[in-house]
Amino acid sequence: MCGSSKKTLFLHTRVLRLRIRVLKTCLDVLLIKMKRHVISFPRDCFQLLSYHSHLDPSLNCLPFFRRCFIEKNCSFDSTTRNFPNYSPKKPILQDSELVHRISIAIKQRRSEPLRRVLKPYESKFRADHLIWVLMSIRNDYRLVLNFFECACLRRDPSLEERCILAQIATASKDLKMARKLIQDFWVDPNLDVGVSFSHFVEQLIYTYKDWGSDPRVFDIFFQVLVEAGMHNKARKLFDKMLNYGLLISVESCNLFISHLSKDIDGIKVALKVFSEFPEVGVCWNTASYNIIIHSLCQIGRVVEAHQLLLQMELRGCMPDVVSYSTITSGYCQVGELQKVLKLIEEMQVKGLKPNPFTYNGIVLLLCKIGKIAEAERVLREMISEGIAPDSVIYTTLIDGFCKFGNVSSAYRLFDEMQK
Repeated sequence: MCGSSKKTLFLHTRVLRLRIRVLKTCLDVLLIKMKRHVISFPRDCFQLLSYHSHLDPSLNCLPFFRRCFIEKNCSFDSTTRNFPNYSPKKPILQDSELVHRISIAIKQRRSEPLRRVLKPYESKFRADHLIWVLMSIRNDYRLVLNFFECACLRRDPSLEERCILAQIATASKDLKMARKLIQDFWVDPNLDVGVSFSHFVEQLIYTYKDWGSDPRVFDIFFQVLVEAGMHNKARKLFDKMLNYGLLISVESCNLFISHLSKDIDGIKVALKVFSEFPEVGVCWNTASYNIIIHSLCQIGRVVEAHQLLLQMELRGCMPDVVSYSTITSGYCQVGELQKVLKLIEEMQVKGLKPNPFTYNGIVLLLCKIGKIAEAERVLREMISEGIAPDSVIYTTLIDGFCKFGNVSSAYRLFDEMQK
């Protein structure tokens, strides 16, 4: 067995032993709580499941397992609420007959333009009829969508109708339409955000159980809030869903911490969120760690970012090229060449190839400290690895050669860059 293989095996064995110790400690704590009768069943088992997901990242592809687990055991936790039943206004006999005729007509004449089919009923058609017809045709998604769009030509949909369609679209796997329906509500510049948020959450919860029961609808709403910069509202929605035993997906949580990390104050909030969310069952993945590592490097806390890199493996998240490249770039910015070279060595042991971003940082650092020849050797190594250098690397080297008076080498690299 070669030296690098032995080193890799040693590292993997060490990480595995640490993981087993962490899991054993978790189980011991859980058993102690059970013996003392102080265990909160869903939350503590949530945390245990988090450890399992960290130890086996494949569990992260089962985002709704935790939801089902909580719903199944909700009787153990009095704080978990049930979704309400949908109870619309009941139609009188005449309304029922009209709804029946409309439903039959649009089903049987689906090949005709819908506006022509609905023309005879326009004078009698009221807002209530829209929901009653939707209840009749709800299993035919294309027909539901066409009927809804046709009805909306005459007037804007109510919040309840919009939420119903978002539920149906999500359950029908048309997530793009569900997003549009939710997004369109928030484009009004005159909207009272506080009041509208409360009403929207209320209607989405009210229509959930009977119109879709697909938790992704709350994920979509969460993403829309984050992308609109309504971070406080997004956090309120996250907490609200916990009351109903639903957990926002890790992908949406990643979007949240990524958007938070755009300024120093936001980074502080993102770090707090990153620390708190695992307590309620969020299992951070490699992308999550990369966002926080990048945020720490942005504010000069490179050593903390490096420590987080080490913690990733203990928690079952394998660092990738992005993880290492971000930290090497951070160390390059503060002039820590030896630490950069050690990280490059670690990457190679783990079979990770440095990317152009990694090489850019190293070349820039070497040029900054006057080691231009070494910087060019890094360029040649990059090319030999089959990685095409970009113009940033060339211009950095050209600038370095020019500063030290080596104009001929600068011209040589310029000509090489032009090819």
